[in-house]
Amino acid sequence: MKKSLLLCLALFAGTQGAAQAADDSTMTIQRGAAKAFFCTDCHGYNGMGSATAPAIAGQSASDLLKKLRAYKKKPSSIKGAVLAKFDDNDLRDLAAYFGSLKATKNGEASYSRDIQPIISSRCLSCHTKEGEGADKSGLDMHSYDALMKGTKQGGALIVPGSPATSTFMIMLTRQDHLRMPYGQNALSHDEIRVIRTWIDQGAKNN
Repeated sequence: MKKSLLLCLALFAGTQGAAQAADDSTMTIQRGAAKAFFCTDCHGYNGMGSATAPAIAGQSASDLLKKLRAYKKKPSSIKGAVLAKFDDNDLRDLAAYFGSLKATKNGEASYSRDIQPIISSRCLSCHTKEGEGADKSGLDMHSYDALMKGTKQGGALIVPGSPATSTFMIMLTRQDHLRMPYGQNALSHDEIRVIRTWIDQGAKNN
């Protein structure tokens, strides 16, 4: 009986420890996300990479941490100057965040990593099956396939490879009261840019 009780307690403690570790990891990633803008000016949206800096999204968190620590030791460099304000816990947060993201080719936008989170936070309050926007236009954005299907009036809103002729892009950037998201703040410059890049690269389900 005593052995069974001790075994149960040990299993419970192990479960609690695993849950706590998962919570700690989530918090670390969330803190890293809040600091990520210090890196994305050079390394692109969500660390997707740019013409001047490599992609860091999806790299091993331990490898990234080593690189960040090495850069911090070079305060005369641009990266070192940026990282000088961070302590080691900050570096761990950044490494955990970028390490948690999906890796793509340098400079390649990703639907799952970059586009879907924007849609989820800025569009789905209206454009789901039960939403007012979907009811009026037929545009349901809860999935990639639904987004690419478009509206019940005009059909597809996205022309892969052509952001300039994609109605979706036009609606996000127009300068009147019909700009989307309707009645809300406009998407940020970075959000617009990554959506434009994604469409230009073929609007893939990646």
